[in-house]
Amino acid sequence: MRLIKKTNWRAPLLVSLAVGSACSVFMWLGIFGSWSNRLSDRLYASHPADQRIVIVAIDDAAMARLGRWPWPRAVHAELIDTINRQQPLVMGYDVNFPEASDQTNDESLARSLRLAGKVVLPVELEITNLPEVVAYNSQKVLTPIPMIAVAAARLGHTNTPQDVDGVVRRVPLEAVSVDGSRVPAFAAQIASLGGVDIDLSEGTDAAGRMIVNYPAKPRQGFATVSAADVIDGQVEPDFFKDRFVLIGSTASNLHDDQLVPTSASQPMPGVEIHASVLDTLLQKRFLFELPIWLRALWIIIICLFLGLAIPFLRARTFVPLIAVFWIMSLVGSIWLFDRGWIVDLLWPTIALMVAFGAVVLERRLESEKQKREIRSAFSRYVSHSVVESILDNPAKLKLGGDRRTMTVLFSDVRGFTSISEGLKPEQLVEIMNKYLTRMTDIVFEHDGVLDKYIGDAVMAFWNAPFDQPDHAKRAVDTALDMLAALRQMNNERQFGDLEFKIGVGVNTGDMVVGNMGSEKRFDYTVIGDSVNLGSRLESLTKEYGVSLLITESVAKELGSGYLLRALDLVAVKGKKEPVKIFEVIKKIKNASPADKEFVAKFDRALAAYFAKDFVGAVVLIDELLALRPDDGPSKTLKTRAQHFIAEPPSADWNGVWVMTKK
Repeated sequence: MRLIKKTNWRAPLLVSLAVGSACSVFMWLGIFGSWSNRLSDRLYASHPADQRIVIVAIDDAAMARLGRWPWPRAVHAELIDTINRQQPLVMGYDVNFPEASDQTNDESLARSLRLAGKVVLPVELEITNLPEVVAYNSQKVLTPIPMIAVAAARLGHTNTPQDVDGVVRRVPLEAVSVDGSRVPAFAAQIASLGGVDIDLSEGTDAAGRMIVNYPAKPRQGFATVSAADVIDGQVEPDFFKDRFVLIGSTASNLHDDQLVPTSASQPMPGVEIHASVLDTLLQKRFLFELPIWLRALWIIIICLFLGLAIPFLRARTFVPLIAVFWIMSLVGSIWLFDRGWIVDLLWPTIALMVAFGAVVLERRLESEKQKREIRSAFSRYVSHSVVESILDNPAKLKLGGDRRTMTVLFSDVRGFTSISEGLKPEQLVEIMNKYLTRMTDIVFEHDGVLDKYIGDAVMAFWNAPFDQPDHAKRAVDTALDMLAALRQMNNERQFGDLEFKIGVGVNTGDMVVGNMGSEKRFDYTVIGDSVNLGSRLESLTKEYGVSLLITESVAKELGSGYLLRALDLVAVKGKKEPVKIFEVIKKIKNASPADKEFVAKFDRALAAYFAKDFVGAVVLIDELLALRPDDGPSKTLKTRAQHFIAEPPSADWNGVWVMTKK
C-alpha cells in the first residue's frame, strides 16, 4: 500500500506538451490572427525618423487659403516650382491626375514636372496578394494622363493594402502583372530616384511585401509644413534642399487616411504612410516576423516549463514565478522587436494561461485521486477524522521510517484457543467479526491507527501519522472503553453462551513508524523495543490477573485523572532493564472511596515488599484479600512474599522480578 506517491512530473509534462502543441497548431492555422497582430502592434516604439524626409501637407489650412479641392493644376504647378527652387533631392507628389483638365492647366503642370526633373507621381493598381508575388491587373491601372505621366521622372504605385483587421502593416515594394511588367512602390521610386541603392527583395517576405516600421504615431513622426505656407513663401530658405519631399493630403475630409499599428484609433494620412515606407527603406530598419516554427517552439518551451515547474512548487511560489516568466517574455519580445523581429505575444500568453490551468487541473485531479487512495487505504486503519486530517495535509505522512515518541496498544482475547475449538468455523468467524468490529470502532473513536489484527489480537497506535500530544491518554481511554464495551457485549449475550475476556497492554516510548515491507507489498506500522514491550505487557495481564497494564512512561503522561495501582518492577523476557508497571483501574471520577482506599493499602503492601518486609507485606495483603478475594495482583504479591520468607533474597536484591516467558 503506497500512501503518498513521489511527485509525478510525467503527467503534467504530457498535459503541458499537448497544450503547447495545440496552441502551436492553432497559431499555424492563423486562428486569432487579427488579435495577435494587434497585440504585436503594441511593440512599436517611437524612433527618430530620417531627417531628410519632409511632408508638404494639403491640409485644411491650405484648402482654406488656396481654394476648395480639387485645386486647379496651375496651383499644383506653382507648389512644385516653389519647392524646386530650394533644390530638393526628390519630390513625391501623392496626387493622381487621371483625367484631363483644361489645356492651360495641364500644360502648366507638365512644364513644372519637366523643369523639376525629379518628381515621382502615383499610380493606383488593382492588386491581388498571392503566396509568392503581389500581382496587379494591367487592365485596371489608374495613371495620370499621358501629358503629365511622361513629364514625371517616375511613377510608383501608392497601394497600401490593409490586413483583415483594417490595419496597414505591409506594403508591396513591387507589383507584377501577368505579362511580366513591374510597378515599384511609390516610396521605393522616390528612394531610387534620390540615388539610394534599393534592393526590392531586401526586408520583404516571400511575396515581396515589406513590414513598415512606423517611426511614430500619426502626424508626429515627420517634419510637416502646410502647402499654403510653401506657396506664400513662409518656409525658411533651403528648408527643402537635399531632402525627400512628399506632397500629399492630410485633410480629414479628403479621406486619404488609414489605420496603422501606431494609430491608437487615430488614422494616419496616406502621404505619411508613404513617408514611413521611405524611412524604413532609407534607414533599413526592416521588420520580420519570427519564423513560425520558432514561435511554435517558444510556445512549447513555455508549456514544458510550466509542466516541469508546477508539480514541484507551491501555489504561492509558481504563481509569481509565472508572472515573472511572462514579464521576461514581454521584455524579450520588446528586445527582439528593437532588433527587427516581431514576436507573437498572443499565443504564448494563451499557451501560458491554458497550460497553467490545464496543469493545475491535472494536479487537482491527481490530488483528488491520491486523496481517494489515501481515504480508501486509511479508512481501514484510522478514524474518519484522522483520514480527513491526512487529506488536508498529506505531508504528515512520510514514506519510510520516522522515529518519534508514540503510544502502542495490544489487546488479546483470553482462552481464544479453547473458544475456537468449541465452535464451528462459521460461528467463530461471525463472533470474531462482531468483536473486532466493536473494538476497531473504539480505536477509531479515539483517533487511533489500527495497525493490524493478529488472530484475535488487536494492535493500534497513536501520535502518527499526525501529532497527538495526548496520545497516551487516548490509548488508555481506548483500553478502558474496550473493556467497558466487552462487559456490555457479554451482558447482552452477543457471543451466545460464551463470555469474552481480554487483556490490554499499553506502552509509550520511542518507535519507528512508516511503511515497512517489500517493494511490492508493505504496511504502515510501528516497530521497536517500545512496541515489543507493549506486547509483553498484554501477556503480563494474565500473570497478574488484571485486564489493563501500562508502563511508568504511560503513567507519567496521564496526569491525575486516573486511578492507578503500581504492581511490580519487572524485567520482561528479552529485556535486562526493569520496568515499573501499573494497573489502570478506572478514571478517578468513577472511583469510589473504597477503591481509593484499596489502592492505597496495596501501595503500602508493595512498599513493604520492596523494603524486604515480606511478613508485613503478607499481613497487609491478607487484609486486601479479605476485602477482594479474587484480586489477582494481591495473590501474586502474596505468593512472591511467601517465597522470599522461605528463601530470603540476596543482599543486593532490588525488587526486580525477571520474567522467563513472554
